[in-house]
Amino acid sequence: MSTTASDRNFQAQFPENPYYGSGSYRRHIRLSQQAGAVLAELEDDCHGFRVHLQHDGRQVTAITAETLRIPYNTCASATEPLQAMVGVTLGSEPKTVIAQVNPFSNCTHLFDLTVLAIAHAVRSEPERLYAVEVTDEKDGQPADARVWLNGEEMLHLKTFQWQIIAPRELSDKPLFKGFAAWASEYFSGDLREAAFVLQKGYFVSSARRHDAKAMEGMRGDDTPYIPGACHTYTEGRVQQAVRLPNSRRDFTDTPEQLLKFK
Repeated sequence: MSTTASDRNFQAQFPENPYYGSGSYRRHIRLSQQAGAVLAELEDDCHGFRVHLQHDGRQVTAITAETLRIPYNTCASATEPLQAMVGVTLGSEPKTVIAQVNPFSNCTHLFDLTVLAIAHAVRSEPERLYAVEVTDEKDGQPADARVWLNGEEMLHLKTFQWQIIAPRELSDKPLFKGFAAWASEYFSGDLREAAFVLQKGYFVSSARRHDAKAMEGMRGDDTPYIPGACHTYTEGRVQQAVRLPNSRRDFTDTPEQLLKFK
């Protein structure tokens, strides 16, 4: 099922990036074991985050987070609602965490990063590095969406307007509404986590269609938004949100710069 006319109209109300079609969106996520803790880091075109999760071997005991690069000024206070995840059992499935903590009161990306840290806390491996790449859709052609785990390609999809084109067995599966339902059943283990990491990256990759420079200084409600979709888009806060300057990066040709937070 392709995107609806209303979805396309929603996107069309943002300033267009004149360079879209000539590059790739990239995201790296690193999860590192420490003594009684997990350090989780994420960087992509639009964001730079770091989460330090402490635990007692059974559950989360403390969370601190840094918003190193953010699109809106209001994203900085998204570290506060993460405290609701203190007490969550280590190794909990994402759906279990979501049942305990409202993800929509959180920054989507900080929340997802913390969920990955909770899962990683019970593993024996010292570090896990995810790399995501989504090429721009150009001239109506499908994009390539890939995710690697510690250098090994886990999933390679051909995608177009929020649906999977290939491989054949996944063709017409959605990458937006309905993704969690089918992906939770179809994938398992590390491949399931990698698929969700890829889908989250694919979601953010659509921001490359928009001219970030043209939106600097705009308020959160100057362009279309879904009320209550995340921490910044909460009513009352979105009216105070302001697009920050120089928050966008292009890592098309420099993936080695990711997680350096420059």
